[in-house]
Amino acid sequence: MRGSSNHLAEIEKGSDMVTITAISQAAEVSRAIAPAEAKSPEAKAPPAAPDKPGTGVPSRVPRRLLIPLAAVGAAATLVLATSAHWNTWVGAAAVQTTDNATVHAEMSRLSARVSGNVRRVLVRDFQRVKAGDLLMEIEPADYDAAVAQAKASVAAAQATLDNLENQKAHQRAVISQAEAQRRSAIARELETRQELERQDQLLRGGVAGTKQRLEQATAAHDTAGAALAATEATIEAQRSQLEILNGDENLLRAKLRAGEADLTTALLRQGYTRIVAPFDGVVGERMVQEGNYVNVGTNLIAVVPLPNVYVVANYKETQLTHVTPGQPVDVTVDTFPGVVLRGSVERISPASGSTFALLPPDNATGNFTKVVQRIPVRIEFDPGQPLVERLRPGMSVVTHIKIAGEAS
Repeated sequence: MRGSSNHLAEIEKGSDMVTITAISQAAEVSRAIAPAEAKSPEAKAPPAAPDKPGTGVPSRVPRRLLIPLAAVGAAATLVLATSAHWNTWVGAAAVQTTDNATVHAEMSRLSARVSGNVRRVLVRDFQRVKAGDLLMEIEPADYDAAVAQAKASVAAAQATLDNLENQKAHQRAVISQAEAQRRSAIARELETRQELERQDQLLRGGVAGTKQRLEQATAAHDTAGAALAATEATIEAQRSQLEILNGDENLLRAKLRAGEADLTTALLRQGYTRIVAPFDGVVGERMVQEGNYVNVGTNLIAVVPLPNVYVVANYKETQLTHVTPGQPVDVTVDTFPGVVLRGSVERISPASGSTFALLPPDNATGNFTKVVQRIPVRIEFDPGQPLVERLRPGMSVVTHIKIAGEAS
C-alpha cells in the first residue's frame, strides 16, 4: 500500500508542476504588458493593424486578449492533466465509497408444486416463522385418494407375489418328491438288472435256471427302467415349471417396484399440498388467499431469512483496482443516520451487472459509447451488531471499503 501512496504522490506532484508552469507563463505575460499600459493609462489603444489583403485575418492579437488566452490555456492544460490521470487517482484512493448499495437477503419465494384450491392460510403478512412451520395448505382430497389407490395397487402386487412364492414352494416339494421316486426307481432298476444277469448266468450254466425265470427277470428289469425314465421326465417337467414360476416372480417384482414408485410419487404430491417454511425468518406478502385456485408454479408466499442479511454495493470498475476480499468496510444506513456498521468484503462479482441483464450489451454493432461499468461487491456484516437485526432487504446504504488499513 505504501507503493501506491508514493505513486499517487508522484502523480499529484507532476500535475502540480504542470499547473504551476502554466500559471507562471501567464504571470510573465502580464508583467510584460503592465508597464506599457502604465505609461499612458488614458491613452487610447492604437488602432489595430489592417487586415492582410485578401485574408480577413488580423496581423496580430490585441494585447488585451493575451491574459484571457493565457488563462484559458492554463485551465485547458490542468483539465487535460487531470483527465489523463483521473482513473489512476480514483483507483489509488485509500477509501472507496459508493452510495449505489442496498441491503439484500436470500429470500425464498414459495410456489405451488401441485394444483388445487387453497384450503387454509395459517400465517399473516410479516409474521415471524420457524423452519418447518405450516404456512398454508392446498385441498388434499384428490391426492389422498391417489395415495390410497397406490397403496391398494402395491398391496395387490404383494399378495400376488406371496401367492407365487407359495406356488414355488409347492413346486419345489413336488420336485423333491419326484427326486425321491427317482432314487427308488434307480434302486429298483439296479436290483432287476442284477437279477436278470443272475438268471442269464444260471440258464447258460444249466444250473437251476429256467427260461421262464429269465423272461420274468427281463420283464421286471424293463419295467424298472421304464419307471426310472418316467420319474426323470417328471423331474424335468417340474423343474421347467419352476423356471416359469421364477420368470413370473421377476415380472411381479417389477410390477411391485413400479407400484411402490407410484406410491412414493403419490405421497410426495400429497406432501406438496402442505406449504412449510424452509427456514427461520419473516413472512412477506401473501400472494393468495383461502379458496383461490392455484396451478403448478403459482407464487404463494415469500419468506425472508431475517436477520441473515448482507449488502451488495455496485462499485465503478475504476474503484476496484485494489479491492480484495477480506478488506474491512464501514456501512452507514439511511434509516439510522450517524450509526456505522462494520463488515468486510466477502467476494466480488465475476462480471458487471449489465452482463447478467436479460439483453446484455453488444458492442460489435458499430455504435459504441464507452461507459464506466459497475461491478457488484458482496459485503457481509461482522457478528455481534444488534442493529443488523433491524435491517431489511432493499434499504439504501453507503459503503466505505478501507483499502489502506482497518475500519475506523
